[in-house]
Amino acid sequence: MLELMDLNGISIEPFHGDLEALEKMAHHSWRDEYGIASFPNLYRQEFVRYLMGLAPDPRHFIAAYRGQEILAFLANIPRNFAVGSQNVRAILSCLLVSRREYARKGLAQAIIKEAVRINQEITRYDLALLYLEAGHRSSQLIEKFKREGQPLRFLKKMYVLGRVLDLERVTYSEGLKSWEKLAIKIWGAHRLPKGPQPEGLDLEELETADLPEALRLLNSYNGKADLARVWTGPEELRKEIIYPGVSVSLAIKREGRLVGLINYLEHEHLGKKVERWAWLNHLHLDLLDSKEKRQVMNYFLNYLATRGTIGVIEWNKGYYSQGFLYRSRFFPYFRSVNLYAWVFNPALQLKKMNKIYEVQI
Repeated sequence: MLELMDLNGISIEPFHGDLEALEKMAHHSWRDEYGIASFPNLYRQEFVRYLMGLAPDPRHFIAAYRGQEILAFLANIPRNFAVGSQNVRAILSCLLVSRREYARKGLAQAIIKEAVRINQEITRYDLALLYLEAGHRSSQLIEKFKREGQPLRFLKKMYVLGRVLDLERVTYSEGLKSWEKLAIKIWGAHRLPKGPQPEGLDLEELETADLPEALRLLNSYNGKADLARVWTGPEELRKEIIYPGVSVSLAIKREGRLVGLINYLEHEHLGKKVERWAWLNHLHLDLLDSKEKRQVMNYFLNYLATRGTIGVIEWNKGYYSQGFLYRSRFFPYFRSVNLYAWVFNPALQLKKMNKIYEVQI
């Protein structure tokens, strides 16, 4: 436990597991920053529980408390990467949030420093990855750390690609302006694509028996992407891509053999109304030709619509060619995040990257 000298009576310690209190605290903080604008409920209790299953050591999830009242939170998810020819152990640091009345009072800075200390205590990780939204308070905080001389390296700016499945519901929930709605219609991104299931291919929910081949497909990005996730085994993969109600995976098979997969996260966006969106997470369609990719994506969009999903989100990660997304009427959206690495291993030299195989949280 770390007692903060400048914040009397507050301690930073392993997260107590008070998921409902965390969700309420996070909502108040995000509403304060974004007003009535829509934002994803990354603190949905089942989603946080899913993330906790990916990190075996409870010290990876830390929170600030005054007594039993949660004031701030930070999650750290361990993973393995290939950076060029180097294998590195890393942390994906995410979900940083603090009560709005503690903004600019040093609490977020203190919890980040404690996370760095704990990460090095548990295992000497090589780096931590952080996604920071431009203009968000977390971006301003990281700039302070950079000015202090901390080893933070900018890796990539990532832009949103979106696809609307129900324009009227999106317009109401997201509060779209008239010109935004018109632009979506002009692009043709408001209509569901037509077309049957791709000929010669079967799309079905991924099963446990498919995991060894799915592992082989996803590990094939090792050496192709500048920063590529490396999976250590089927069980690690299962925990992330098969989790009902949160992480959904579709297998693409040809004559019974797995030739591709689509994994996505089901996120609730909190706007004027709570609506479900799909965030593409892990994608491998490299063994399909361009026509098959478009047919698969069009079928996938219709599949999502039947489940009540109103839109799809992806980012320009660069680890696969995204031309088929544009042909299925995805469009760039005016929102971006910056990917940074906090480098713990001084022997690891990082520079700006174009191809990132990692999820965006």
